[in-house]
Amino acid sequence: MSERVVTGLVPPSRKTAAHPSGPLRGDGRGLPVPAVATRQEPSAAYGIGRVDPSGRISARLILHTLGWHPGWRIALIVISDVLVLSPDPSGIHQLPETPHVVLPVAARTRCGIHVGDPVLLVADPDRDLLLIDTMTALEHALAPRHGALRGGETS
Repeated sequence: MSERVVTGLVPPSRKTAAHPSGPLRGDGRGLPVPAVATRQEPSAAYGIGRVDPSGRISARLILHTLGWHPGWRIALIVISDVLVLSPDPSGIHQLPETPHVVLPVAARTRCGIHVGDPVLLVADPDRDLLLIDTMTALEHALAPRHGALRGGETS
């Protein structure tokens, strides 16, 4: 019986081989390795805290992410019902010795935040900001996304 090469079982030579999914990385030795897309992690950190009777919200992870320290002076402004905090040497508010942020009653009232309410804390280290929003605002922002998952319901 004579020897016969079955072309479907023998791979083509490396010089003529083309991968259907595009170029492959390799150093010329062994099998080429496909390039893997890396997933970019979000730069923001998120937390949920509850407002205590004195307006404090526990924020250890958020403050650590931002690199903010006790005693730092901060500016606090309200933009579209969102509390925006940023370091400011001339700011009238100061971070307490405990890992909390303190929201003045006037700012809480303007944003509709009451004692016991949960709030969303968003640390944005790229802009050195802490954003504080209500859970109602988060629910409204996510309603279209979740509605689509439930078959178009948005309420």
